Amino acid sequence: MAEVIGAHLVGSAPVGDPDQLFQLVNRHLSDHLRRVPDGEVGERDTWIRWQYARLAQCPQLVAQTPDSSYLGRELQQFVVVDDAQSFDLVDLGYADAALASWDLFERAREAGTIAPHQRFMVGLPSPLSVTTMYVAPASRPAVFEAWTVAMENEVSRILANIPNDSLAIQWEVVIEFGILEGIWTYLDSGDSGPIAQPGIAAHLLHLGGLIPNHVELGYHFCYGDAGHQHFTEPSDAGHLAWAARTVLEGLNRPVQWIHLPVPRTRDDVEYFEPLGEILIPDITELYLGLVHETGGEEGTRRRIDGASQVVPRFGVATECGLGRRQFETLGALFEQHVAVSSPVL
Repeated sequence: MAEVIGAHLVGSAPVGDPDQLFQLVNRHLSDHLRRVPDGEVGERDTWIRWQYARLAQCPQLVAQTPDSSYLGRELQQFVVVDDAQSFDLVDLGYADAALASWDLFERAREAGTIAPHQRFMVGLPSPLSVTTMYVAPASRPAVFEAWTVAMENEVSRILANIPNDSLAIQWEVVIEFGILEGIWTYLDSGDSGPIAQPGIAAHLLHLGGLIPNHVELGYHFCYGDAGHQHFTEPSDAGHLAWAARTVLEGLNRPVQWIHLPVPRTRDDVEYFEPLGEILIPDITELYLGLVHETGGEEGTRRRIDGASQVVPRFGVATECGLGRRQFETLGALFEQHVAVSSPVL
């Protein structure tokens, strides 16, 4: 049996404000968490959907008739008007949200609600995810470049205003796996599947390189959770293992954690086998998103048993954020994390 140590919260939670999540963490998970998010409250509660309105404020972009769908919902995508070479993007809002929540985190730490060892975790989406979802293929390269610069500015503000020894940044990588699975294409190239790997790898490494060494860095790899469904069911963890190897081997700085999803129906060794190809350094924590309401603790332990045959040491998590769940379910779900793992201290 593997060592199962610690838990990880991906980011979102169905809470009214960050203090509500901080209190829940203190009550249920304090000894099991190294990092605490703010719950991604308010307009951030549906991951990147709030960025659609921000893009709509750019005068160089106009929405066009939908030509694609995701889980049955048509997506109205943006196109660049008149071959614009520059873009007047509004602030993305991530730095403003992080700084407001940091003030609450600091007060909670002073009050003893946040433990001294815990860092404030800020989750940020990859620019490739945002532009793939909301921009038409022909316009993606230009908007991708502009949105990446805008996100770099957000990161700079966060780094400048939050003590770096209390900060952890998580890059949320989702649509990239849809590209690798052949659902979407990489920018305007038409490439998908393995042929898109070089571009995605360069993107993941660029994002990691934005974070200085004294700030903790993590990656959340995901297959989506809209309507509690993946955009496709992976045959195994192969693409996830490739992405993990890419950042662990390609970055010139440590990666403190990597989070990978485990579908609720997968407790078989075959799903986990590609993870055996990853050389995980001691400094990196691997969190497997195998805690589900489906099957309860018994189902979670079956998934742990399957993973244990391949991975010798890991922590536990849900496979995605908790924002789409009912608040009343959180306590029992957090207690399930505690029941199946050891404290981090």
